[in-house]
Amino acid sequence: MTVNYQLVGGSGWTLLFNEAAGDANEKFAPSFRDTVDKVPGYGTPSQVKIPMANTDGNMPFKWSSNYATPAAALASIKTLRTTFKGVSINLQVIEGATTVYFNNATLASSAHDQHGKECMHQLTFDTDDIS
Repeated sequence: MTVNYQLVGGSGWTLLFNEAAGDANEKFAPSFRDTVDKVPGYGTPSQVKIPMANTDGNMPFKWSSNYATPAAALASIKTLRTTFKGVSINLQVIEGATTVYFNNATLASSAHDQHGKECMHQLTFDTDDIS
C-alpha cells in the first residue's frame, strides 16, 4: 500500500508512506457515518428516517518507519505534526491497480512511538467520503 497527500487546491502528490519502500503498514481502518434525519411520522408512533447526503469519515493510518538515526526519527514526528496541523489535504491510497481518494481531510489526532531509529506513527484524519 502506498499513501500520498496533497494540499487542497495544490498540485502534485507527496509520499506519506510506502510498504514497498520498507514502511510497515500496521493499520488502515477508514470508517464512515452517514447522516440520517429522524422525524416523527404523521399519525404514526414511529419515526421516519430520511437519509441525507452528508458523511462523516474517520481514517486512522498507523505505520512504522526506520530512519538513519534516532535524531531523524525524532525529527519525523515534528515534520508530520507541522505538515498536517491546520490544513486540509486530499489523501490518495494505492493498492495494486486500485486507487481511492479521501478528499478534504483534516488531521484529527496524531500519536508517535519512537524506539531508537524506528518510529511508529499513527495519524487520524477526518474526511468527507471516499471517491
